[in-house]
Amino acid sequence: MNFKTKWDPLGKIQNLFKNSLQVRKLDNQKLTNQEGAREEIRKLYWVGNLALEVSQTNVSLLDKVLESGVDTPEIWKLKGESLMKQEQFFEANYCFDQVLRLAPNDAEALDSKGYCLYRLGYYEIALSCFIQALTSRSRDVAILTNTGICLCHLGRYKEALTYFERALRNGGCSPTLWNNKGFCLFKLGRYQEAYEAYKIALDYGGHELVDLLCNVAAALVGMGAYKEALYYFDRALQKDSEDPLLLNNVALCLEEQGRYDLALKCYEKALSYAPGNLTYLYNKGVCLVRVKCWEKALNCLEEVVKCDPNHSSAWGQLGAVYLAQGKSEEALVCYNNALGLMK
Repeated sequence: MNFKTKWDPLGKIQNLFKNSLQVRKLDNQKLTNQEGAREEIRKLYWVGNLALEVSQTNVSLLDKVLESGVDTPEIWKLKGESLMKQEQFFEANYCFDQVLRLAPNDAEALDSKGYCLYRLGYYEIALSCFIQALTSRSRDVAILTNTGICLCHLGRYKEALTYFERALRNGGCSPTLWNNKGFCLFKLGRYQEAYEAYKIALDYGGHELVDLLCNVAAALVGMGAYKEALYYFDRALQKDSEDPLLLNNVALCLEEQGRYDLALKCYEKALSYAPGNLTYLYNKGVCLVRVKCWEKALNCLEEVVKCDPNHSSAWGQLGAVYLAQGKSEEALVCYNNALGLMK
């Protein structure tokens, strides 16, 4: 859902860049300049629970056992778990391969191998391990959750949702699972259902999680309920008042309520914590355009295009500022730059 503004002093020419005066739906992908959108609204999170319980067995002792000729799944599994504890995932993965050499259908080894591959960024292969583990442990909540998380990384949200729902049906009731379900629902555009899932996550003990509070707010923004979203953003700010992205998102909600002075203060505070962030600078510039503070908007937007000459949205906004100041030649140059980048 887009947040539309009423400001349109430039008639038909301004309509070419109407998207640059809108806020796109919240998303965990950074919006491209070509879309002409307000960027990097609060990113969504899924709270992963892939961490495994691992033993603290001494690896050197296990090596001595293996050197003596003992070659059992149990020894390799212990060594793999110990290496995982040390975050040596390549080495641990090799150990679980040895377990699977000796016991090809060992669900624990498949789950652990999937975890190692996940941590190494090999989501497709990790996914295949988790799915294979489910052939013998189809009701395992942890493996179902891990499968869903891998699918989220791969952008396969509809499939991920089915695994999170299966985990919930099989006894999972943590804020993690409900949050993950909400994440998928949001990505599928089902904001009301996402909000309901996030609320359950809060009820299950997730009320202290800043990311979860922000996800609730994200769903409310998707529903157009900005006042209610600000309530949850405010709760998140009480726990982390120095999060620049959170401040940016609060500012965007305030803008939609016409509270521009407060929005500008939030943008400025966000920039004080992340001074080089062009997203916050651009959003501040757009807010200044909305309140017709032309010179200040000009300074912000010029800085954006100086640092990122390919920022079509900023060029479009810059053209609007110049046109409002009666500088038609400068405006034309900016619009030409914007249009050239949008091809």
